[in-house]
Formats: sequence, C-alpha cells, structure tokens
Amino acid sequence: MQRFIQLILLTFLSLSINGCARFKDHPLDPADSATALEARTLSSTALREFIESVLERKDTWPFKTWDIDRLTLAAIYYHPDLALARAQAETADAAIITAAQRPNPGVTLTPTWVTNLATAAVPWIAASAISIPIETAGKRGFRIDKTEYLTAAASLRIADAAWLVRGRLRLAMLEAYAAQEAERLLQQQLIIQQAMTQRLEQQMSVGEITRLEIMRSRLALNQLQLNVNAARKRSAESQVLLAAAIGVPVSALSGIKLDFTTLSKPPKLDDIPVQKLKEIALRKRPDVLAALADYAAAQSALQLEIANQYPNIQVNPGYTWEMGEHRWALGASGLQLPVFHQNQGPIAEAEGKRHELAVRFEALQMRILGDIDRANAGLTPVLAKWAEAEKQQQLQQDNLNSAQALFDAGEIDRLSVLVVELENAVAERARLDVLIETQQALNALEDTLRYPLASSLTSTLLTDSAIRKTPQ
Repeated sequence: MQRFIQLILLTFLSLSINGCARFKDHPLDPADSATALEARTLSSTALREFIESVLERKDTWPFKTWDIDRLTLAAIYYHPDLALARAQAETADAAIITAAQRPNPGVTLTPTWVTNLATAAVPWIAASAISIPIETAGKRGFRIDKTEYLTAAASLRIADAAWLVRGRLRLAMLEAYAAQEAERLLQQQLIIQQAMTQRLEQQMSVGEITRLEIMRSRLALNQLQLNVNAARKRSAESQVLLAAAIGVPVSALSGIKLDFTTLSKPPKLDDIPVQKLKEIALRKRPDVLAALADYAAAQSALQLEIANQYPNIQVNPGYTWEMGEHRWALGASGLQLPVFHQNQGPIAEAEGKRHELAVRFEALQMRILGDIDRANAGLTPVLAKWAEAEKQQQLQQDNLNSAQALFDAGEIDRLSVLVVELENAVAERARLDVLIETQQALNALEDTLRYPLASSLTSTLLTDSAIRKTPQ
C-alpha cells in the first residue's frame, strides 16, 4: 500500500512538472537599445526585404530617391508607435489562450496511520478524491468571444496607428520640402539684393544717389541674410522631424535624396469624391471598426456575467481503502445558493460598460464627421487662393519678361531689371506658401478619411503591411 501511494504521488508530480513553462530572463539594457536605434538606416537588408515583400517586386537597392510612399513603408517598419501597437495586439491575442483554458482538476490524498489499532489488520487508511470542475451556462464560450473581439480591436488599432504615422510623415515631408524651397528662394532673393546693392553703391560713388538710399538697400540685404540663416535652421530641423516621423536617427537621412515630386505641384482636390469617401470612413475606418469590436466584446462580457448567475459544479469521485475494504464515493461540491444576490452587481457594471462604449462609438463617428466636413470646407477657398497665386505669379513673370525686353532695347538700366526680378522672387515665395497650404489641406483630408488620395499605396496594402509582424 505504501508503494502504491508513493507511485500515485510520483505520477502526479511528474505530470505537473512536465507541463510547466520555464522562465527565461530577457533583461533590457539601455546601452544596447540605444546602440540598436542609432544603427538604423534606410539601406538595411531587413528593410529591403520588408519593402519587397509588401510591394511584391524587387527594385534597385538602395533606392536612388525616397518618395512619400517608400518612406511610409520605412516608417511602418521602424516606427515605435507601430511596434507598440503590434505588441499590444500580441498581448490581446495571448489572452485568448487564458480565456480558452479549462479549469484543472484537483487531487486530494489523505493517507492515515492508525497507532492504536485493536486488530491485526494493516494500520493504514488510504483515502483519495478527485475534484473535477465543470463550467456551466456556456461561460467559457462567452469568455473566448470577449477576448477574440478585443484581439480584433487591437489588430485594427495597428492599422489606425499606421495611418497616424503616415499623416505625421507626410507633414514632416511637406515641412522638409517647404524648408528646402524657402531656403532656395531666399537665397535667390539675397543674390538679387546683393547685385542691387552693388549697383546702388556704384551710383552713390558717382553722386547719382544719396547715402540714405544705399543704407535702405543694405538694411534689406542684412534682413535677407538673417532670413536665409533662419531658413537653413528650419531646413536642418525639418530633417530631424522627418527622421523622427520615420523612426530612425537623423544620421540615417545623410546622403539620402528625397523625392518631392508629388509635393511640388498642387493636388487635384476638386476631383476627390469626398461624400462617397466620407460614407466609407464613417463605417470602415480602422478606429471605427475597432470601436465596434470593443462594443462586441462588451456584449460578450455582459453575457458572461449573466451566465455567472448559475454556479459551476465540482464533481468529487473518491476512493478509500480501510482495513482491506474498498470504498468508492461520488459527490459534488461548490454549489452556491443564490440567497443574497444573483450577480446583479457585475451584471449592472457590464451593462453600464456596454452603454458607455455605445456612446463612445457615436462620439467617434461625430468627431470623424466633423473632421471630414471641416477639411472639406477648406478645399474651395484654398483652390481659389491657389488660382490667385498662379495668376499673380504669371503677371510677375510677364512683367519680368517685359523688363528684360526693355533692358535689351536699352530703355532701362540693369537696376530696374533687378527690382523686377526681386519682385518676381517674392511672388514665387508667396506661391510656395499657397502650394504648401493646398498640400496641408490634402493631408488633413487624407488623414480624416484614412484613404490614400495621392499615393500608389492602397488602403489594403497599408493595413496589411502594418499588421504584418516585422521582427527587428
């Protein structure tokens, strides 16, 4: 009998130990993490493989130029916001395992040694029982449904995070383009102002003008020099902003040629089917679908709490060996009597949470509707503003052509031509500001619709590439 009891104990311990997971230590080292982040580049083999897998084609590597779409894929690969969203989705996915687990049975062993036995029988009483828990009312199914909906919501939030990353990247790319062009135009104005100052100094040296006029020109020249320096600072800062939007150090942009083709011309905003896209956004934006999944999870949570009104059952079959007699028992335990409550509190909380998520969903749709309408309302004025800027630029160019023709005919001097050239450069700078404004309007509309309006990347491609796991 003693050997039999020992065998049962050893078997039980062996089954328990073999099924256990083992802890693996994964310490975080700030120095190693910083080194890895600083080593990120846009020419890494892993990034190339990711981009090729998304586009399903092989291009010349490394890319000679990087446009918004290529940088978007780099940001999807590198940006920490997406890495965090993927990690949160993995955590939610792991919760399904917990929800699907069935409760383990329990074993009770109570060997007893009788010291003052009155007969010649063996002084052992061996008793054992198995506790088998049984969940009732479909609780396990509701628990699984809840976690599956939450996992779906977490996956959808990866796609939404990708759109937010793309929006910030496009704004950073636009800022880099604006800074570069502003510096170029200011440098052009500086060169023209320098030439004008030299001409005025020559006129002053022969007594044709007063010192006051040359001082005005020098003040304008100094101001332009300050503006050029500020533009250079802005250009350098825009590189840092762009690198942060991608998720790489600014050194990764060294030697990289940026392609601003799509930003250098105004988008065709009047051709966008805003009303149709608005209807799609209100129903199929990733954050809308995620909110619906959250609501469905709340529904399952309410069903689970209602099911919790009904107690679980524990079946307790047992065996006792006493003085040569075999005694078998079958019982049940754990039956809770609904005397003081019928789980009304958790049910009320679950109902309240479901109502809260319903209100949150309506508020989200209302915010989306307002954002889209606000972005759409600005399209007509910005297009009219662009038309006026183009008209003004054309007038200035015609004026410059006329001035050049008069100079060639000897009717005006070089200084007069330089004045017109400076006015033309100023008009071109004003045109740039309006161009940036139209691109910002496009970015706002794209961001609210969650739809690529000026891109070769489709919504499906962006979503799939964002959800895809990219170990680094």
